[in-house]
Amino acid sequence: MSHPVVFDMNSGPSSNAMPFFPTNYASENTPPPAGQMSGSRQHFATPTNSFHSSGVHRGMPSPVTGAYEDEPPLLEELGINFQHIRTKSMSVLNPMNRIDAHIMDDTDLAGPLFFCLLLGGFLLLTGKVQFGYIYGLGGVGCVAMYFILNLMSENGIDIYRVISVLGYCLLPMVLLAFFSLIFPLNGIFGYVLAGCIISWCTHSASLMFVRVLSLVEQRMLVAYPAGLLYACFALLTIF
Repeated sequence: MSHPVVFDMNSGPSSNAMPFFPTNYASENTPPPAGQMSGSRQHFATPTNSFHSSGVHRGMPSPVTGAYEDEPPLLEELGINFQHIRTKSMSVLNPMNRIDAHIMDDTDLAGPLFFCLLLGGFLLLTGKVQFGYIYGLGGVGCVAMYFILNLMSENGIDIYRVISVLGYCLLPMVLLAFFSLIFPLNGIFGYVLAGCIISWCTHSASLMFVRVLSLVEQRMLVAYPAGLLYACFALLTIF
């Protein structure tokens, strides 16, 4: 039941006081007066229910978490896919495995950067600070291979795929740097092991480039500059 509240306009110490108007305070169960919409409360509740029911499914953020339903994971947005890294790493570690022609459709650079950091970290444990040489040599080698492959191939290849292939095929060189922590490589055994690692890296890189660019007859021309690049990395590891 509503009760009007009336204030006297003439009372008070000053005549300039702000006027007060009658206000009705109604309880929840009081029916609305005639002429007002009876569904006013439902009018405010309807948009909220429709937002929850249909807004999220249309690509709108959730009102609770602020996330999108179809939003990909953060690592995938940053270009880090652990499943792809594992697949490419296993392709390099198993040189006898058949390489898929579409293995480099995803230009993943997280794996190569991680392997370069790992190589530099192992060399750092042996007392060699070679991070600048690793990234400098890798950058020059990737640019050189990019120009060589685009001159040899009709389809061409972008610089990101070149970096991805050469970076993943650096994984055996990381193993060589790890072996340098166990025994010195500056000897006959170390030279033979380094030669095997260079051949391993060169074989994997040339095989990937040949499969991606269909350069079956030019494989030796692809393997030669790749072998020189990995030989430089082996020299950094041994000496």
